[in-house]
Amino acid sequence: MSYLSRREFMRRSTVGAAGLGMLLNGKWVPVEAAPLPPPAGPNDRVNVAFIGFGIRGNILMEAIKKTGQANLVAVCDCYQGHLTRAKERTDGKIDTVFAQYKALLDRKDIDAVILAPPDHQHLPMVLDALSAGKDVYIEKPMTHRVEDGPTMIEAVKRYNRVLQTGSQGRSSYLQKKAHEIVASGQLGKVSKIIASYNRNSSTGAWNYPIPPDLKDGVNFNWKEWLGNARKCAYDPERVFRYRKYWDYSGGISTDLFVHLITSIHFIMDATVPSSVMATGGILVRKDGREVPDTLDALFVYPEEFNVNMGATFNNASVPDQGMTFLGNKGSLTLMGTSFSVAPENPKEGYAYSIDSWPKNLQEEFMNVGNRRAEANPPIIEEGTEVFKDQGTDSVVLHTLEFLDCVRTRKECSENAVVGHHAAAAGHMVNLSYLSGKKMVWDAATDTAREA
Repeated sequence: MSYLSRREFMRRSTVGAAGLGMLLNGKWVPVEAAPLPPPAGPNDRVNVAFIGFGIRGNILMEAIKKTGQANLVAVCDCYQGHLTRAKERTDGKIDTVFAQYKALLDRKDIDAVILAPPDHQHLPMVLDALSAGKDVYIEKPMTHRVEDGPTMIEAVKRYNRVLQTGSQGRSSYLQKKAHEIVASGQLGKVSKIIASYNRNSSTGAWNYPIPPDLKDGVNFNWKEWLGNARKCAYDPERVFRYRKYWDYSGGISTDLFVHLITSIHFIMDATVPSSVMATGGILVRKDGREVPDTLDALFVYPEEFNVNMGATFNNASVPDQGMTFLGNKGSLTLMGTSFSVAPENPKEGYAYSIDSWPKNLQEEFMNVGNRRAEANPPIIEEGTEVFKDQGTDSVVLHTLEFLDCVRTRKECSENAVVGHHAAAAGHMVNLSYLSGKKMVWDAATDTAREA
């Protein structure tokens, strides 16, 4: 039986580490990242519009500006203050459309739309944009309900459009390297993944500030914002804190878990879990929310690995924040903008289990094959090796890929099928939490059902 030293294990891990650096025994070893392409000429730029210009819309606009590959043509939102902010971000150059997103889709000078509205508006806006001949970047989660996914996939095919789902981590150099390491077999058989995404603040629990000037019928259109959701009286809390309510969001599972799920699917070359069981509750944030503030789930995958995933809004200081991939030859722990890789030398506990035997039988047993070496593997060299992302921001890379696919008509890496399956795994968590039953994947319908 052969054993890799920690140094040799990490040396093999550094091969092809574009966009990364490595901390080796306290000394930083940078690896230069691939640069962004040069700015496109005026005639080669993609004409882009934005629908929904809240927190994510702002971030996506800044990312697209950094790509140098697009013209920012127009923006639509139900709150006038967001439109004013879009003007500020573009030196007054972008056109604004108040509330009426379909009027924006009618414009012939727009190639693609960036959709970042609340989750309940994803399906109608995606379908309207595709039917209007626009390519679509849709923020995660792609869907508000698991059954929305096949509908979107069919529409993408029918209208022959490009769709990119916006869970950007998989476009980072860091996650691409993690995928390479897992695929190479360096970790051996990965059979378990532990993942968490915790927060401990009121704003982290989606109690976002509400603009003091917000007035329905003056600078806000409640009817347009509500769309096809269940009718109810105007409530600013539901507008700016919508993730707390089932009518507009899937809560923790579709906001935070979907990021983890998308990354796990990418790194593990997985598609969708075969079953999910979940539990949780509103344990601390008793502020009128409907969705849980604490949630735990077990995913079983047909690729023969399990995922333990959890989140809470009540304590962020836990050692396993992020994702840890456990293989029988090593482990990989990914946390934010860095990950560490460590070899695992299994040690057989023969002495413990055969100590009750007569000594001659113990010796006879230990003399067979490699049992003495298995019971006393070499000590792994001390030292900490950490890969750190030194590349371009992953949101920029993700939008850059989308713009390239709009021009080349290639399919995006996080296409409608990938986005559907990541969101579906999150929806399975919620369905299990709400029903108290195990949810299983039904491949025939491409949706979930109770076991």
